[in-house]
Amino acid sequence: MKKTLIVTDMDGTLLDRFQSVSLENLAAIRRFKADGGLFTLATGRMEAAVLPYISQLEIDLPVILYNGAKIYSPVTGTVIYEKHVTVPQPLWKRFTGWLSGDTALLVYRQGGVYAPLRNGVLELHERKEGVRCGQMRDEWIDEPITKILFIGPRQQLESVEAIIADSGLRCETVYSDADYLELLPAGASKGAALRELQRLLQIDGLYTVALGDNMNDVSMLQEADLGIAVENAAERLKEVADAVTVHHEKHALAAVIREIAGRQSADGR
Repeated sequence: MKKTLIVTDMDGTLLDRFQSVSLENLAAIRRFKADGGLFTLATGRMEAAVLPYISQLEIDLPVILYNGAKIYSPVTGTVIYEKHVTVPQPLWKRFTGWLSGDTALLVYRQGGVYAPLRNGVLELHERKEGVRCGQMRDEWIDEPITKILFIGPRQQLESVEAIIADSGLRCETVYSDADYLELLPAGASKGAALRELQRLLQIDGLYTVALGDNMNDVSMLQEADLGIAVENAAERLKEVADAVTVHHEKHALAAVIREIAGRQSADGR
């Protein structure tokens, strides 16, 4: 397993429907690491929502956060790579005007998360992520932020996507779930962050395996030597993946690790 790096998405890939790492996945990851394998996470989540999993999985490699806008070192507790985007006030006013009872808007800045409006949609997200949003202050706009997350029905998200495109703002937009649209800094993606992570690790002959389930994972699967989609993945992700493994509820990480071990044993590695 030496010189093999597994980078996995969390929601819909590593985690089950209870937001937990299954015992099967946990045991497989521990065996993989004991055999010399390298393991880390690539997620849209922020630091506070990932730290419990970093501790449980005993991750000592940098992790990719905010869908590639940040790389965080759990060993030093520091950010080692980060991109920002600045949203002008007129565009921010259009975003807040888009809000309704069935939509939510979250702004991530300086390791925290904030919202201009509290409602049931926001509170459901807070429970899922295990974090609580602070109150967004208008004066923080025009300052660098890490990302904005829009939550709502797909039709509503497409309308805000059109607002962003019409604004001419230099940024990236990506759907991280059917009802999640993310506004990221220009050039930010999981794929770009994986490329940066490989540069930081400086391991000759490193073989990278990436797993994911949604459109925010496309660039990462394309960047990896082996890109794997889970069975429950978006169809377009399956189309760009090198392989498709089992459903995330059937311990996809464990299945992939068994496959890698089998291949390397057959190759005599």
